[in-house]
Amino acid sequence: MKINTLIVDDEPLARERIRTLLKDEPEFDIAGEAANGKEALKKIQLVTIDLLFLDIQMPELDGIRLIEKLTPAQIPLIIFTTAYDSFAVKAFELNAMDYLLKPFTKKRFQQSLQRVKEQFSSDDKDLYSSTMLSTLQAIVQKKQYPERIVVKSEGKIQFIPLKDIMWAESDANYININTIREKVVMRETMTNLSQKLDPAIFLRTHRSVLVNVEFIKEMKPWFNDELVILLHNGTQLPVGRTYRKNVLQSLH
Repeated sequence: MKINTLIVDDEPLARERIRTLLKDEPEFDIAGEAANGKEALKKIQLVTIDLLFLDIQMPELDGIRLIEKLTPAQIPLIIFTTAYDSFAVKAFELNAMDYLLKPFTKKRFQQSLQRVKEQFSSDDKDLYSSTMLSTLQAIVQKKQYPERIVVKSEGKIQFIPLKDIMWAESDANYININTIREKVVMRETMTNLSQKLDPAIFLRTHRSVLVNVEFIKEMKPWFNDELVILLHNGTQLPVGRTYRKNVLQSLH
């Protein structure tokens, strides 16, 4: 299956460089090019795009604003390209598929493509899309995350400070919120809950687990090359294979 690729950069030479390097990669199909975010948005609305090479700073509509205008279903895998090793690169390092700092080498480019191939063959692209969207919104809009969550359960309303939450674990459409004092059950999906919380504090380690990094004691190897998170209270939580890379980078 071909990976439909869109190249978005306001510099013609930069687009040509990517186009030339992709010619040696049979798995990738170039679906088009765009010189700014507005052109890219039109193409994405007409054609399904699997991979986006996206310049961060462009006239008309920059790379960040472009992603904000997409629905979660439209968000492809993204490799950011930039000539500036600035705050944007630092911010996207954990949540973009990758970033390329111009000028980049062929070897570095191929490393990015390998990440794309691995992610494209995985069955958890929804995680990538939701994480990317929430992170972009937080950075651009300087989103203020709440200091507590509201839980309605058994006819009462509880206000739980986020600093007291050690970890959360999903069970179908319910989530068990484990605080330093008690366990509270709320009706919510893990994806919705994680989008409401600061990703710098609450780390998704598994499809069903969200952990407050303040309570993490260590990460250690487990059976069959697996990893587990150990909390200060002795609780052990799994690290899913899909989440492993992001967890390692976040706790580095």
